[in-house]
Amino acid sequence: MAVETAWLIGSYAGLPEQDLSVSASPQTVPAGNYYLYDATSSLSLLAAVVAAMTAAGVAGAAAVLCKNRKVKLSAGATFSITWTDPLLRNLLGFDANLSGAASYVAPNVSPLLWSPGRTENPQLARLGVRGHKVHSVYQAVSPYSGKTEATSHGYREYNRFVFPYVDVDRIRTEAGAGGEWDTWFDNVAVPAALWKMYREVSEDSGSTAAADLSQPLGPYVYSAERRGVSWQYDRSKGKDYTDEFGDIDIPCHVPPEYT
Repeated sequence: MAVETAWLIGSYAGLPEQDLSVSASPQTVPAGNYYLYDATSSLSLLAAVVAAMTAAGVAGAAAVLCKNRKVKLSAGATFSITWTDPLLRNLLGFDANLSGAASYVAPNVSPLLWSPGRTENPQLARLGVRGHKVHSVYQAVSPYSGKTEATSHGYREYNRFVFPYVDVDRIRTEAGAGGEWDTWFDNVAVPAALWKMYREVSEDSGSTAAADLSQPLGPYVYSAERRGVSWQYDRSKGKDYTDEFGDIDIPCHVPPEYT
C-alpha cells in the first residue's frame, strides 16, 4: 500500500575512490562527497555508478531509488558488477556481486536513506520552507542617550523536524539494518554529513518504480547539543506502555553545500 512520506537522504563525506568491475571492465567511482542520490550528478552516488557502467560500455545504464526505498541498477541488456570495494556495495544496499540479469534491486535499504513512513512536522518554519533565520548580531546601547547600534555577522538557518508515531521497526531493531533511524543516525548524523529531506514521496513497499524526488529541502546537518550528538527513544503518547510507535525529533541547521 502506498503512503506519502518524507525521505531523508544522506551523504558520505570524503568517500575514497571505489573500484568495481562492470561486465569484466575495471572501473572506478572517483573520490568525493556524495549523497546517495542528488539532482546534481557530481554529488550523486547513483549518477557516479551510472557513469562507471556507461564507461564500461553498458548501454541504457540507469540507477534509481525505487518506491520501496531500495536502489535499482538496470540496463538495456544483461550486465554484471563485481564490487572490488565493499563500501560502495554496502552504501547502495547490495550484499553480493551481480550477474546474469539486466536489472538488479538491492536486497537492503541503503544506510544513507531513512523514511519515517509519514510526512514531516516542522517546528521552526512553515511546511516547505527550509528553515528559520537566526541572525548573529551584536548590539551596543549607549548608557547616556540610549542609542542602539548593531553589528551583524550574517545569519544561519535552523529547523527542527518531528516525526510522531513512527513504527519502531523503522527506528531500531536488533539487526541494525539499513532503513532504520539508528543506522541512518550513525552513518549520517554522527559524522556531520550533509543530508536533504524530500517531501511528499509516494512510497510503496511492493513497487520497484522510481520514486519522485522532486521536492528537496536542505542541505542540513544534524545539530549537536551540549551532551553531544545523540537521540532519545521516546514512545509515542497513548502508546507509552507498548513497543509499537516512537517519536523522532531532528534538530538541524543549514550548512554550505558541497563544492
